[in-house]
Amino acid sequence: MNPGLRRAIVAATMMMATILVILDVTIANVALDHMRGTLSAAVDEITWVLTAFLVATPSACPSPGG
Repeated sequence: MNPGLRRAIVAATMMMATILVILDVTIANVALDHMRGTLSAAVDEITWVLTAFLVATPSACPSPGG
């Protein structure tokens, strides 16, 4: 396989993974109000959901070149 093509495939794959992570974080942010109402939680309590999500996301994504 051509090295230029291989680099393009790797770059496209990394960009798609980044877009999906951003989409996941956006969905979690939008859902916070709904979760707060459903769980009858205060704002400071429900922000822990987002904090835990943001901490768990990098551990689920493999580091490139590792």
